[in-house]
Amino acid sequence: MKKYILPVLAALMLTSCGDTSNIDKMIENSEAAETTAEITLSPADQAVADQAESMAESYFASQTTPQPSQIPDLEDLDVQNGDIDIDLTGLSSNMIYAQMFNITSDPDKYTGKKMRVKGYFSYTTGDNGKEYFAVIIPDALACCSQGLEFVRDGDYTYPDDYPKLDEEITITGYFDSYKEGIYTYCELTDAVIEEA
Repeated sequence: MKKYILPVLAALMLTSCGDTSNIDKMIENSEAAETTAEITLSPADQAVADQAESMAESYFASQTTPQPSQIPDLEDLDVQNGDIDIDLTGLSSNMIYAQMFNITSDPDKYTGKKMRVKGYFSYTTGDNGKEYFAVIIPDALACCSQGLEFVRDGDYTYPDDYPKLDEEITITGYFDSYKEGIYTYCELTDAVIEEA
């Protein structure tokens, strides 16, 4: 692992813009010439590589999404807020992502519950011309996202009556699910977009 860090970092720095054909050839040659021989770094380079690897390991260890066995059940959390059964806006980004995964994995358990969630507005249209609106909930690293569709009650038109794409929003609505073909989708019905 350590012997690859410096060449990869050097390649990334050199390929930040412009013609990359020379770098591509260097990588191909490096991969072709790879043998069981060890690369020996100078003590200074080894110290830098060790420190970089240590920093990367500690960063990723602190940013992992909780495993299912580490995720408390929603019934064990204090997520009720007045007449809202499940208010996920007070949870950390990792915990809200994990809870949304649990909710969408077992939608029948949450059907009819009034839910409040924060994320980023998204919009698309299907092949059939149907409009889909969603709140996208990223995890802490923003590498993975969990989406939850919502349907507003009333006569609203896009884009006039909706936020801008990727704008942070808070949605409150009643959790439900529906089937399209063989797939089950989750949504908030009678959804209300809260003012920022």
